[in-house]
Amino acid sequence: MNVLRILVLFLCLCLTVGGTAQETWSLEKCITYAMDNSLTLRQGRLDVEQSNINQRASRQLRWPNLNANGDLNLSFGRQIDPTSNDFINQEFWSQSWGLSGGTVLYNGGRINNQIKQSELFLRASELDLEQLENDLALNIANAYLTILFAQENYANAEESLELIGAQLDQIETFIEAGTRPQNARLDLVAQQAQNEQMLVNAQNEIDIAYLNLKQLLQLDGSFDMLVEAPDIELPSDYDVAALDAENVYQTAEAWQPSVKAGEIRTTNAEVGVEIARAAMIPTLSIGGSLGTRYSSFAQRQGDQTGTETVMQDIFINDEPITLSYEQPVYAFDKIPYGDQLNENLAFGFGLSLSIPIYNRGQNKANQDLAQLDVARAKIASEQIKNDLKIDVQRAVADVKTGKEQYEAAIHSAEANRAAYADTEKRFDLGVANSLELVTAQSNRNQAETDLSIAKYQYIFRLKVLDYYLGRPITLD
Repeated sequence: MNVLRILVLFLCLCLTVGGTAQETWSLEKCITYAMDNSLTLRQGRLDVEQSNINQRASRQLRWPNLNANGDLNLSFGRQIDPTSNDFINQEFWSQSWGLSGGTVLYNGGRINNQIKQSELFLRASELDLEQLENDLALNIANAYLTILFAQENYANAEESLELIGAQLDQIETFIEAGTRPQNARLDLVAQQAQNEQMLVNAQNEIDIAYLNLKQLLQLDGSFDMLVEAPDIELPSDYDVAALDAENVYQTAEAWQPSVKAGEIRTTNAEVGVEIARAAMIPTLSIGGSLGTRYSSFAQRQGDQTGTETVMQDIFINDEPITLSYEQPVYAFDKIPYGDQLNENLAFGFGLSLSIPIYNRGQNKANQDLAQLDVARAKIASEQIKNDLKIDVQRAVADVKTGKEQYEAAIHSAEANRAAYADTEKRFDLGVANSLELVTAQSNRNQAETDLSIAKYQYIFRLKVLDYYLGRPITLD
């Protein structure tokens, strides 16, 4: 046993011992964790929440609006007193308060269609999120199975290295005994070096497979994890030969979120046409307002404080005559803030009718564009269904081919195991040389690798078929 082999086995031992401290992840745990931490899904949930907000906002369009307003002004020079409408030439403060509101009585069903459209947007975004979750689960299952394959491939490479090491020890014993020539070990030494390289490559494949899974889980590449290796039994409830792509497609079409989302978007576009058409229909609205005001100049006549003589010139028969008379003099008090707001209170209601007559063809253009959106949505929906049909047909064909490849790989592996066992016996008896033994082992190693590849390809293809049939993705 050479130094490199000792180092490799020591590394395997370290990995085994260190693995006891690692956290074991099942496929279900990986999928659950990804659902909670995937950035893509988090973005999809934000899209759903945005659609939720838009849907709630659209429902509020049925309710009247109500707004308050107020202002405060300082006036100089000749101005109109807002409380008396008299011209004054004095600095004063003025303030006004008001409430206004209104609602649409009729607008050609635009609001109802906006609400319907927002609900369709919400449902489509929910289906998009569901599709993202399903796709992510399938991708995680693929990465998980890739790790299991890489680990099985590593075990095969490790077993091959141990076998060639034992054979090399045996041939060296024969050489020392003089029953085999010195160069009889060269082919085995070369094969041992090749197996050691295969073991290193197999470990590298495991590392890469783990890294791919961690990236899907949004985990750091240095995170220490170990996937659970369940005993996977190939399902026996599939009559692969009787699989019909059309039946599988009908099942997939009935539940696939992407298909439903495409149909909803077509309906959504059709509602958009009705919204565009509503812009060409008269709109009837009702509104009301309530307001009051205050002025620092506003005064109220108070008690009489005395009289004053007033001189006035008049003309009688073109002759000027001066008249004098006494008139009372009153005191004027500032009107309190609250009294002004109460006394100046005013309100009113009204109906508003807007009739579109000509707007440079914009409404007609918007309606035509909405019709084009319907056509695009129908094409997109059909494209989704066509892509799904192609994917299902490929999945069914892959399962049938995968089963044949797996069965052929089993027969090949069994034949190469038997051939290797026979060559090993003949080698032990001195009938076969080391080159024949190395060739038989290489063939056996390749057959074992091909069997592992065929096995996990077949398993994954069955999981893809389960996915289209709406079955949960598990390894049980």
